[in-house]
Amino acid sequence: MEQWSTTAIPPTRRAPYWMEAVNKAYVQLECTVPSRSSAPFFGAITRHELAAVSLSHITSTTQTVLRTPLQISRASEDIFLLSIQVAGAGKLVQDDKTAYLQPGELALYDSTRPYQLLFDQDFEQYVLSLPGSILRNRLHNAEDMTACKITSAQSGTARLLSHMLSELTDCPPSGGPSVDTSLADGLVSILVAALAENLGGLPLQNNTGSVRRDRIKAYVLENLRDPELNISKIAKRLDLTPSTVHRAWEGEADSLTSWIWSMRLQGAEQDLRQQAHHHRTITEIAYHWGFSSSAHFSRAFRRHFGVPPKEVRESMRALAQADSKPI
Repeated sequence: MEQWSTTAIPPTRRAPYWMEAVNKAYVQLECTVPSRSSAPFFGAITRHELAAVSLSHITSTTQTVLRTPLQISRASEDIFLLSIQVAGAGKLVQDDKTAYLQPGELALYDSTRPYQLLFDQDFEQYVLSLPGSILRNRLHNAEDMTACKITSAQSGTARLLSHMLSELTDCPPSGGPSVDTSLADGLVSILVAALAENLGGLPLQNNTGSVRRDRIKAYVLENLRDPELNISKIAKRLDLTPSTVHRAWEGEADSLTSWIWSMRLQGAEQDLRQQAHHHRTITEIAYHWGFSSSAHFSRAFRRHFGVPPKEVRESMRALAQADSKPI
């Protein structure tokens, strides 16, 4: 995890410090912050890598951010970024299109072409960054989807994407590279599903099976805690046959059933490590994530992570107690 904050920076040095932080966290940009005598500029970014994608949380006072042709010519970054507005308001301008973002709204932009981010008030955002090649391989003319606002209140997949991004940014996973890769793949699949759902007039690049696989992943992740979730139910909800679901899933490393249990275990492992769930028993967490037997959960957890869930819970408590001791 990387963090930048202007809190400890002298007010006269905050603007150049922030410019450097934004360039490190995202792509090469110009950042203009107003000089305010009453209150100094403030900005903070928390960022971490999740396999091929990057997740970040940014809070700041008013500013203007520009991605100019000169910066594009100097840097070879090919990145798609998705901003999810949490507080305040923002304006994204790219390709003569403008997206005005209020809390709960999100929009995509492309680092290979100029864009502007305009914030005339204090704001908060989550940002998902991913290599351009990943999205272009999944969507035809992904560039046409930039600066097109999506409202999470009106879109189940966009709401799920926002929730997952905030949870993974605030509580990064600790299961290692394989867990990171699975979660990153899930995020990309939900992003593709959200774009296809809300900007459906734009053609999809991949074949029907790939699109169906993204829909399946999005539905599974949204209903992961349902103990009755299975292939038959997935097929029924998505108006597919079970055989079509199986065909759409072909080429994945794990079977769909195995992937469902893996995602449930990763969710439970995150809850066991979080102080916010300290009051819940291991059995309660297991049932919350769709397990109907604590014994089955313990066996599956140990097989997946190499340690029993009780050991994870105890290590978390020991760490919390150590942090609370006075120095």
